[in-house]
Amino acid sequence: MNSLLAYIQFIYIGLVIYGSVLTFSDTSVNTSISGIVAPILAWFAGTGLRASFNGDNNQTKGSIFMAVILLASGYLWINSTGYWYVAHAIEISGKNLLIISFFIGFLSTTKSISELKTKS
Repeated sequence: MNSLLAYIQFIYIGLVIYGSVLTFSDTSVNTSISGIVAPILAWFAGTGLRASFNGDNNQTKGSIFMAVILLASGYLWINSTGYWYVAHAIEISGKNLLIISFFIGFLSTTKSISELKTKS
């Protein structure tokens, strides 16, 4: 199950990058880069937030704070550029792409993925 969730995350990030690379000839470079970086920031915020629930209280507080900062910066950037994910017949606004990215990161992270492996 863990490898399936990891593949889902990997495929999703690949699709985000693919859709953004398609926009390099149509829009400005800033818009195309925001289509890559902002969803990855949202995915990272969701992954980090879920992983912090396995730690102590201070870890959870810090992770909530960082998740809010990452989501806000990604939202402001993608909103200011007006990015739309357009790949063939699929069209998703940049704001909805951030929400999808956050939830894929949050729901696809399991406890076994987020635990640190220590050497014996």
